[in-house]
Amino acid sequence: MAIPEFIQAELIGPYGTSVLHKLGKIERWYHIYEHGADFETEPTEDYTPSKLRSKQIKKLIDKEAQFAFGRTPELRVTCPDEAPDEKRRKPNEAAMQQFLNAVLRQNFFPRRLIQGAKDCFIGGRAAIKLNISSDDLTINFVPADGFVYDTEADDTDRLTKIVFFYTMKDDAERAGQRIWVQKYRMQNGRCILDERITDGYGVPVSSEEFEAKANFDTGLDRIPAIVVINGGLSGELDGESDVETLMADDSWYNKMRSANLDSLRKGMDQITYAIGASEGSIRSFRIAPGAFWDVQPDAALMDSSGDFATPEIGTISNDFGYSTAFGDTLSDLKQEMHDVIGVPDISLETMKSIITSGKAMKAVYWPLICACEEKMTAWRPALEWLADTILYAAEHFSALREKYGAFTPVPHTVTVDNLYPLPEDEDEEKTLDLQEVANHVRSAKSYLLKWGGPDSRGMTPEEADAEIEQIAKERRLFEESFSGDLNGER
Repeated sequence: MAIPEFIQAELIGPYGTSVLHKLGKIERWYHIYEHGADFETEPTEDYTPSKLRSKQIKKLIDKEAQFAFGRTPELRVTCPDEAPDEKRRKPNEAAMQQFLNAVLRQNFFPRRLIQGAKDCFIGGRAAIKLNISSDDLTINFVPADGFVYDTEADDTDRLTKIVFFYTMKDDAERAGQRIWVQKYRMQNGRCILDERITDGYGVPVSSEEFEAKANFDTGLDRIPAIVVINGGLSGELDGESDVETLMADDSWYNKMRSANLDSLRKGMDQITYAIGASEGSIRSFRIAPGAFWDVQPDAALMDSSGDFATPEIGTISNDFGYSTAFGDTLSDLKQEMHDVIGVPDISLETMKSIITSGKAMKAVYWPLICACEEKMTAWRPALEWLADTILYAAEHFSALREKYGAFTPVPHTVTVDNLYPLPEDEDEEKTLDLQEVANHVRSAKSYLLKWGGPDSRGMTPEEADAEIEQIAKERRLFEESFSGDLNGER
């Protein structure tokens, strides 16, 4: 369904036309992602050409998203102005962290983050929307074809308006269409919400199950949404689609694989030929094990002396001499697609000569790490904004703190640490950390926070304190027992 004209009319700023320009392409990009790039085949009457699509683009984008966010980034809250208690803990900071974790957990944040990243890589951009009410918080990742937006003329990172929409009911007649529209806009430092259901002409349609809003003051001083741009240049609002970057190579890759299948299909069997055989006998030939052919000479080929030429039967085999060049070309196209995204082409064959240590694997994945770090320059501020806005909402709506966890709003800082699913040389790292503890340049608690607990995944501050207390207790018991044994011997 095309973007309704009344949605397009929402964008009146200098960047409105730019944002709308690529919306018509996004549907095509999603189709290529799901089905592979299309390609043309040469018409022939002998057979139906194959059209096999390898879906390399889907595989690469999925791997890219899995690597970037397969291990969910850690969103940490710190309160630098809060003084530690007698146990060197910051209770309110821990409460704010627990509140944030509860909201993310209820919204299935890890799964939605990976899905949102795929949408961003496909469409060139995605929106993170925080639905805030007095008693609930929900997080949505909206693909590029589900919103339009406008920014300040001199600051493309600051939203002035964003319109979310989706088709509830499609129909050939515009009057029969139903489109949900939600618009946030800033007015005099306040976020104003308009929400309605319209037909295809933009005329509001009443619904018993939906309450429309007009000029509704959300009570917020910011629009509860942020747009993540994939790549692009300064001031760009469209972003770059990884699908668009890859689809030319993928089209040729699919075309060559399909052509090779046709060559195998038509040339894998030997070609049988007959010279000087009659048409009637040729028709009786059967291709089967142990078949007997009664080869009769062609009467039309009788010479002047009344003799017939001796019929000949032979075969022609296809040696597929193009296979080496075909393999090299196909490999080059595939490698080009991997290089563009930065995803290494990993297989059992390519990994035979590589020592699979953590450092070696990190070297193999280094191009993808660099590519993901570049993407994180857009995602990290967006995730920091998300965490900060969640805490901001709890500050303004106290019922949220009753639902997800109580804390006292104070100045804080949000840090996002991205984690990659690579094997680490944990034993070597543990040894170095233990040396730091022994040399008194690292605390035992810091070590336990990093490596303690089941599977060496780290402990909470409370668990680390309890473990240190237990270690001290056992050390005292051991020293007292040792001292008692010595006194007994005397």
